[in-house]
Parts: sequence; C-alpha cells; structure tokens
Amino acid sequence: MAGRRKARTDDPVVPKSLVASAKRFTGVGDPIRMSRAGGSGWQDAAWHFYNTIGEYAYAVNWVGNLLSRAKLYATRDDGEGPRRLPPNDPASRYLDALFLDEQGKATALQQIGVHYTVAGEAYIVGTEQDDGDHWDIIAATRIRGEGRTGPNGQKYTQWTVDGIELPIDSLVIRIWRPHPVEKAVATSPSRAALPILSEIERLTMHVAAQVDSRLISAGILFLPNEMTFAVIDEDGNTITGNSDLFVQMLQDVAARAIANRDSAAATIPITVTADGDAIEKARHLTFWSGLDNQAIELRTEAIRRLALSMDMPPEILTGQGDTNHWSAWSIDESAIKSHTEPLLARIADDLASGYLRGMLTDDGMDPEEARAYGIGVDTTEMRLRPNRSQEAMELWDRGVLSATTLVEETGFKVDNIQDDAEHRRWLIDKVASGQTTPEAVIAALEALGVVLNVKPDPDPPEDRPDQHEARPTPSLQDHPTQEIPDINEASLLAASEVLVFRALERAGNRLRNKIQRKIPGVGAAETYMFHKVDTGTLEFVLEDAWQNVDRFAAKYGADPQRLTDCLDAYTRAILVEQKPHDPAMMRTFINLLKVTS
Repeated sequence: MAGRRKARTDDPVVPKSLVASAKRFTGVGDPIRMSRAGGSGWQDAAWHFYNTIGEYAYAVNWVGNLLSRAKLYATRDDGEGPRRLPPNDPASRYLDALFLDEQGKATALQQIGVHYTVAGEAYIVGTEQDDGDHWDIIAATRIRGEGRTGPNGQKYTQWTVDGIELPIDSLVIRIWRPHPVEKAVATSPSRAALPILSEIERLTMHVAAQVDSRLISAGILFLPNEMTFAVIDEDGNTITGNSDLFVQMLQDVAARAIANRDSAAATIPITVTADGDAIEKARHLTFWSGLDNQAIELRTEAIRRLALSMDMPPEILTGQGDTNHWSAWSIDESAIKSHTEPLLARIADDLASGYLRGMLTDDGMDPEEARAYGIGVDTTEMRLRPNRSQEAMELWDRGVLSATTLVEETGFKVDNIQDDAEHRRWLIDKVASGQTTPEAVIAALEALGVVLNVKPDPDPPEDRPDQHEARPTPSLQDHPTQEIPDINEASLLAASEVLVFRALERAGNRLRNKIQRKIPGVGAAETYMFHKVDTGTLEFVLEDAWQNVDRFAAKYGADPQRLTDCLDAYTRAILVEQKPHDPAMMRTFINLLKVTS
C-alpha cells in the first residue's frame, strides 16, 4: 500500500483509545481469531430489506449520498483543540493516500454511510495489486478472518472475502457503530426497525397477492336456475334463456365497452327482471378479504414509523409537501446538525483510530504522540444553500473571493471572464466615474480616447514641490478650478443641468421598471437615491441618455463629444455614490473642457 511498509512478524498491536470503534489488522503478526464470521442474523435481514423495500433503500442511500459531500482533513490536538494540518504534513499525506483521491473518498464515504445505516459496520480493505493500490468497502456479512499458524510457527490472520483469500499483507480495518451495552458489537438504526420493515414487506406481498387474485378471477357469480333472461341476438330477435345466455351477454357487453369507450354499452346499465325470491338468491363470491381496504393505509402508517426509526428527519422519507421554503431549509439544517455531523464524527474517529494513527506509528512515531492526530470533517458543501450568488458578489466586493469562483457561483462559465483589454476598459470607466481629482479623470478620459491636449506648465513656480516628493491628493471640491471665460458660461451650465436632470430621470424610470415598483413621494430623477445602482446597471440606466447634447454644445461653444464625456462621468459618479445632484461638482467636471491651451 502507498505509504505503508509490509507487515512483519514483530508488528506491534496498534494502540487505540478506549472509545474508538475501529480495529486495524495488518495480517502477519496479528494473531486475531474472529469470534464469528459472516456478520449476524439481523444484519442479513437488514440487507435483505435494503434489496426489497424501495422506501428503506431510498432512506439508506440518502444518508450515504449526503455523507459523500463531506471533505476529510488531518488534524493535530496540541492541547488547545484540533487544528487543521497543512498539505505537506505526513498525516495529511497519509490521509491523501486513503482511497487514492477526492473522488475515491467521496465514493468511500457514500458506501460507509450505507453500511453504517444498514448493518452498522464495514471493513476497509487495502491491497497492493499490479496496477496500483486498491481500496474496497466490504460488508461484514462477506468477510471473515481466521487465525492461522505459519510454517515457522508465526501467528497470522487469513482474511477471505466471499471465500477468496486476500494477500497476507493486506490492510484490513474494521469500523463499526458500537452498541451502547456491548461495545464490541455493531448496531444501527435498522436493527430496531426490522419489525417495521417486515410489516411493510408482508403488507406489500399481501397487496400484490390480492392484485394477482383479482387479475386471475373476478370471483364467482351465483344465479338461481329459476331466473330467466330475455336476450336480444344480433338479428334483433328476443331469446328467452337461462343464466348461461345472461353471462354470455355480460361478457359481450364488457368486451364492447373495453374496445369502445364511447359506446353506450359502457355506461347504460343492464336490466334484469325476475321474481323477488329469485333475485335474493343471486350472490357474488370474491377471493379477497376485507383487509384489502386497510392494507394501503396500514402500509402508509408503517412507512411513517420507519421514517421515525431512521437516523434522519422523518420528512425526508415521508415527503416535504406541507413545508415551505424556509421550513424545508430548516429540515436540511436539522439533518446535518442532528444526524449527519455526529455520524461523520464517528466515521472520522474510526478512520483515525484504524488507519491514520497506525500509519504514523508504522512510520516510527511514538504511539502517545500519534494519539494527538485525528481526522476532521468539513461539511461546508452540504451546508450552504444552492444559490450563493449574492454571497459570492459580496465576498468578491470585499476582495476575498476570486473572479473565477464568482463567475461559477453566479451560474456563468469561466470563459465569460473579462480579458485584459476588457478589464482595462472597465477599470478606466470606474476611474472616470468615481475619482475625485481632475487629473485622474483626465487620464481616464484620454485612455478612453478623449484627448484633451493638456500641456504642462512651461514655467512652474519656484516653490512647487519636487516631482519626486509625495504630495497629498486634493479632493474634487478643494481642487482649483479654471473658470469658463466667455459669456456662454451660464447658459452652458444651465443647459448641462437640464441634460443631467433628464439623464437622471431616464435612469429613474428604468430602475422603476426593473424593480417593478414606484417609491412613494420620490420622483424619477431621485429614484437612484433609494435603490443601489451597481456598475453593471450603469450602462442599462444611461443608455441613449445623451442624444441631445449636440443641440446645446455647439450653440455654447463646447465640443459635443467632450461635453458628453464630462456629463456622463459626473452622472455616473453621483449614481454609484448615491449622492444628490451638486451644481458645483458638475461645474468642476465641465471645467475639464477648458483645461486645454
């Protein structure tokens, strides 16, 4: 086996804690003689019901499937509680070798969950084969160990599975759920449910027998000879005959009704006239009993009792038809906290006792030190709700989550992530809409293709700080502005306010349509103050918002495209920041038009 030396005749017995329900056998050197072989009678019965009762198999498989989503990791307790070990730790490497890989661990946990629910125990068998290591989960009813003596007098245990001998150096680990009274004996929820399972099986067999009985015969109809019947033949003639002709007519009517559902023969009753004394003597004898009317109800009650007996919320087996979204989520939480996590803790402790600590001691670690090592269980994947898009976006905004995980959690493919060019443009848009200094806005606009031709000051003042010295970044409000020198300034500012107001009003109407409601007492132009507009929504709410800029720009001596860029940057900034319209702030953005020579 990977990471394990072959067993020798002097291999020590692996130490384990008193409460551990796992035993590791390494073949040679373990003079173990099993007190029994092939499991016990109740385990055979439980496996029989697993193969024959669908509701029981569903409950068992549900437990196994839930356990398969857990993740195992190595831990060490240094006195302050178990801590997770890094991947390069020897204990982590040994755990990685168990069941080969993550997919193998998921499959093994699923099978262990099934075995623990049905029989309460299982055997983990590891063997070295020509194509590599092999791990199997074997039922206790299929494996047996027999103590033997070798040619040189050494004691060893020979294991067989279905009568086939395993290699002597195979690693065999017994894991089980100990009975509260007899710790060495396995138990499971199925043990106490065996009478209920037997009842379900018998009721199912009864219903099946009654169905067969009714298919074979509809019973016997007794008619007295004194009754005479008038039957009309195919030519329309009336024939008076005995009961044989009447039965023949019944069969003919039934055949026509089955062949043609629209036929009147399928709905019109058959009329019979006879003496009163003769009618009372007619009798129908059936082959089924009065239990038929109660069998289905009894079986439903038995399934409900089975659901209460299993180690899971009863609603899992009986159905969640009467529950809403939140109560269904509460059922899932209950299944994890009250049922799944204790079972996983038991399995993890069994694997630590039967496998991990033994591997560490085989590798030369002191047994007392090995006791500090264990196996932890991560139930995150089974605990979180399926739709985690909102949580993913919040964690990504906080810089915790990767872009790949964000895309996957929101239902998109990794191929949809922005490439470098797209991400660069997005960053520029963010800078242009959210920075607080004209220099940053100018740089962003130029990167977007808006060249403002800003020239450096040819004669900087003597007291200007050195370019290499750090200087504080002034705010947008405190930064010195360049006034618009001509008489069209007031008109341009007024026209710009109208354009911005129309853009905000357009954005508000689109937000109302998106959220399907109108905020009372709030105008369309102020809607963004009460509903967050993220960067992904900006393009939608400001689409075609600046179609009329050219009507005003040329009239007041401004370049239409540059004015559009300035107003758009200003509007995006107040939308994202949810700030009210500020004429002074808008004026600062418009002044960028004049930052040219």
